[in-house]
Amino acid sequence: MKQRYSLFIGLALFVAASQVVAAEGSITITSPVNDAVLQSATENKLAFNVQLSPKGNHVHVYVDDQDPIVVRDVSHCPCSVALPKLSSGKHTIVVKEATAGHAPTGVQGSVTATVK
Repeated sequence: MKQRYSLFIGLALFVAASQVVAAEGSITITSPVNDAVLQSATENKLAFNVQLSPKGNHVHVYVDDQDPIVVRDVSHCPCSVALPKLSSGKHTIVVKEATAGHAPTGVQGSVTATVK
């Protein structure tokens, strides 16, 4: 009986923790992977998954702190967006969740990539 009770409590805690993560929101960049090598001669795309937090409305994609690419429809992820032409060297790509008023919520994902 104690084993069943322990299993039930463990399962309940797992479900509760999963709900907290979903309530907080998440952004996972699936491509390019961190430390990827990209080619400058080809169009590079960013692919990502978004679970908006209660405050979230859309996301902003930043490449090296340039003006953001605003992606409004993230309801049917996986999502993708073409990256701007990237010069040779190392680049940081950050996807940040934003409110309807464009304020960052703190939910974000980032990768670095090197262009050859």
